[in-house]
Amino acid sequence: MSIVLNPYSRPEEWMAEFARLLPEETVHLWPDVGEPSDVEFVIAWIMPRAALRDLPNLKAVLSLGAGAEQWQKDGMPDVPVVRLVDPAMSDEMATYALAWVLRLQRRFEVCEAQQRDGVWGDVDYTQAWKYRVGILGYGNIGARVGQAFLDLGYPVNGWSRSGGDDPNVTHYVGVDELDGFLANSDAVVNVLPSTAATTDLLDATRFEQMREGSILVNMGRGTVLVDDDLIDALDNGPLATAVLDVTDPEPTPPESAFWTHPNVILTPHVAGSTQVRSASELVAANIIRIREGEQPFPLLDRSRGY
Repeated sequence: MSIVLNPYSRPEEWMAEFARLLPEETVHLWPDVGEPSDVEFVIAWIMPRAALRDLPNLKAVLSLGAGAEQWQKDGMPDVPVVRLVDPAMSDEMATYALAWVLRLQRRFEVCEAQQRDGVWGDVDYTQAWKYRVGILGYGNIGARVGQAFLDLGYPVNGWSRSGGDDPNVTHYVGVDELDGFLANSDAVVNVLPSTAATTDLLDATRFEQMREGSILVNMGRGTVLVDDDLIDALDNGPLATAVLDVTDPEPTPPESAFWTHPNVILTPHVAGSTQVRSASELVAANIIRIREGEQPFPLLDRSRGY
């Protein structure tokens, strides 16, 4: 029996890691699949659904990315999909959020402008203990991001559909409490995945609830917000700045206003990347669990979209 590996980059590194971790397994590098009837596992960020359907004994798909929308399209075979929840990636995303929120909260752009103008002047800013950071999507990644801000003394709001139990966080639950979450956050950091329920969640009505001068950091999915409504909120308030690591579609189209808007900071989906060593260890551990008759985790819940 065998495994098909389809990484989006660094195939030699991935192959070497799985040879180390699963020495008794036969691993084929896509597009080579060997004998299709021998394939039991596919490890990939994305894979043609027709190719998956051609594997009659496929037991599971193990994702190499944090997102799961690519595994929920029509034509997917009815096999478990194991999501990748890698603490190393969560740490990277936490540092991305910290970097931009701190830069804007401390108003370092004012310091840069003063330097260009040859000015030595004071810079007023809101202190951390009074600057409330809201994490939109308080799951595994969101909790890690939230903890990073808590460690520096920032008060943290967390919004999710199911709630949370961290007593150090002010939790908002469900759509009915979303407006309150937005209204009580100076910075909103979005880590929500792309699902039917999150598509266009942040529209003009939601942006109107946000605090005057607030900032948005989107490192979840571009589908969560309505682009034109975001631009309007930046032009006319209440938003001061949007930091966008994700857009819909990607790459960001040349005609998008995001490229040139003075209050948009655009980065090319670099908030968190899959780490070969840590991710391969998590994936290999799940394959061993399945081989031993145990349940892999975390499994994609198709009804929820993540």
